[in-house]
This record gives sequence, structure tokens and C-alpha cells, in this order.
Amino acid sequence: MPDAVQPPRVIVRRGADAYTTALEALRALALPDMRGKRVLLKPNAGRRVPPGLGITTNPAVVAAACDFFLACGAHPSVGDSTILGVTPPECLEATGIAAAARARTVPVLDLDELPARKAPIPHGVVLDHLMLCGALPEFDFIVSIPVMKTHMHCRVSLGLKNMKGCLRGREKVRLHQLPPCPAFPGVKPLDLAIADMATILTPQLVLIDGSTGMQGLGPSAGSQIHPGLIVASEHVLAADAVAATLMGFAPHDIAHLRLAAQRLPSTLDCAQMDIDPPHWRAWITPFEPPPRAISFEYQHVRVLDKESCSACLSTMLMFLKRHYAELGGYLPLTFAIGKGHAELPDRSFCVGNCTAKAAAGQHVFIKGCPPVASDIVRHVLNQQKLSNAHDKKR
Repeated sequence: MPDAVQPPRVIVRRGADAYTTALEALRALALPDMRGKRVLLKPNAGRRVPPGLGITTNPAVVAAACDFFLACGAHPSVGDSTILGVTPPECLEATGIAAAARARTVPVLDLDELPARKAPIPHGVVLDHLMLCGALPEFDFIVSIPVMKTHMHCRVSLGLKNMKGCLRGREKVRLHQLPPCPAFPGVKPLDLAIADMATILTPQLVLIDGSTGMQGLGPSAGSQIHPGLIVASEHVLAADAVAATLMGFAPHDIAHLRLAAQRLPSTLDCAQMDIDPPHWRAWITPFEPPPRAISFEYQHVRVLDKESCSACLSTMLMFLKRHYAELGGYLPLTFAIGKGHAELPDRSFCVGNCTAKAAAGQHVFIKGCPPVASDIVRHVLNQQKLSNAHDKKR
């Protein structure tokens, strides 16, 4: 008789010290022999921000992963590919992750350095290929180490979504700019693209950093939350399902997880998993969900988002978070992000290079890929001065 299929094993640990908690979770997994294995530790280091904000992975969790795999006799490296407008080296430095790796003589890699590698996707729904970071074939084992947070586009950003950082350069943007798929009405093309990606790019281990997470306007403009949790598993969808549950979300309500589970030999049903400890649900820490539209959070501001990437969305969120109180005299305001706009309301502010065609001399165009928040403020103020000058002449 064939061996019975073992349920996915997921380890959940909670503690005040992220390093100790992550190391305990990794040891509890009882991984197979890792001696001599080349291991890529892939954190979320996609933005140039300091540690501790819930935007990027806690360097202490990366440090624990480095020490664990070194003790196993493996050869770990730490690397990432970032959003547009910044480089992996500067982000890895700013987040404290590079320093944590160097302290352990673990190599720090720019995954955008080598030429991209084209990988076909058999039976893809919205993608027939992806351009992967060229360094990936050098590794035997990939560990996804995301931070536990909400996401305006994808509801949550966890182990599977974090693998998008293994796409080289502008390839990440392409996933945000796909047309709707008629076969899946009401489903975002990005969620379908992540499910396509999962068929050729899944990590062998997931270590989810929930020491400090982000809720609300994630992935970068939300508020911090401190669950003190670590989730580890050799099964990415199982880990993500448990983490989503710990955040207060139903895993099947996360579109990219549901779609990926239909195509991968896994489950999102926590009742069918071997989860340690049995009382893990006592640690559920509800996260504030992302709003369905930015305008729900910032009254009298319309943000028209069609096929934007996370870089421009994050810039828009950070602009509003930092400067909304200054906009009282200029409201209402309309902003557009993404390349999918055919028509826009009068006096719109078109944010980012993808909106250049929509601006077409009729609207205020704010260039950049992505632009910075200070540029958006400057254009709003300048436009107001021009409007005031025009009114005086009338």
C-alpha cells in the first residue's frame, strides 16, 4: 500500500525576542539534512526604510535564519530584488538586513545583478513566462522570509507574495499591468499572475516574520502591530493560510491563495494541517484590513487606480499619510496612478510615468518611477498658485 500523505506541518511560535522565537520555530521543523546545500534567504527588503516599521523583514529574524542554516552545515546567502526607484544594495543596508548577514560572514546578494532568466509557465492563465533573477539556479533551497502585513492590492503579503521579489527589475511591474481575464470576472489580474507564478516559483521553506507587522494601508503606509509571532513551514500555502488566520482573515478570502491552492498540491484548510502548538488560535491578533479604496481613508481625495504597481501605490499612500493635513485648502483633489486610464476628470494629477499618456497635456503630470511624495506636494501647490493667478486676471 502507498504511504499515507502527511498533512502539512506548520510551526507557530510567539515571543518578545524575534531572534529567539524564529530560531525556536526553525528547530521545531526538523528539516532534512541540509549539509552542503546552497540556501537563498529571501527577505522582504524591497524598500529603503529603517528596520522596525513593519514594512520590511526584521533583521533579527534573518539573523536567526543565517545562524540556523550555518549550524546545519549549509551555505546561506541573503538577497532580494527591489521595487523600481531603489536598488537592492541600498535597501538591504537601510533595513539592517545586510549588517545582520555580514556579522555572520553570510554573503549579501543583489538579485538584479545578473541577467534575467526566462522561465516558461505551462498552462498559465494570464502569464506564459516570467523573467526570473539570474542568480536563482545557483541555489538548492529557497527560504521566503516575509513580514506579516496587509496589502492594498492583495489583501495580505506573506510567503507566496514575497516570491515576487525573485522577479528581475521591471518584471514585477508587468504583473500589475495585465488586462482583466474574461474567464475570471471580478478577479484581479495580479492575483491570477501570482497564482501563475506559484506553479514555477515556490520556496522550499517559509519563515513568516510577525514580530512587528503592518495593518491597514499596507504594504508601506499602514500602522504597526506587534503580534510577536513567527510562522514556519515547508509548505508555503499552509504557512500563508495559518498566518492569514492569525491576522484575522479567512484564507479562502485571499484571492491569490485560493487560486494557487487550486493548482498546487496543498490545502488552505487549517483543520487538515499539523499545527504546533494545538492552541495556536489563542494567538490570533486581528489586523485592520486594507480599505477597498484609498478614498475611504482620506475624504475628499479621489485616487483612481488602474493597473498601478506597488511602487506608485506606496508613494501615493505615503504622500497622503504625511501631507493630508496640509491639503485642507486644496481639497477636493483627484489623482490617477497606473497605465490603464482612458479618460480622467478635469484637473486630475497624473502620478508616475505610466500616466503620461493619460495626462496628454490636459492634466498635471508628475513624472517618476515612482515619483516621491515631495514632488506630488510641489505640483499640488504650484497648480493652486496658477489657479489663483488665473482667477485674479479674470
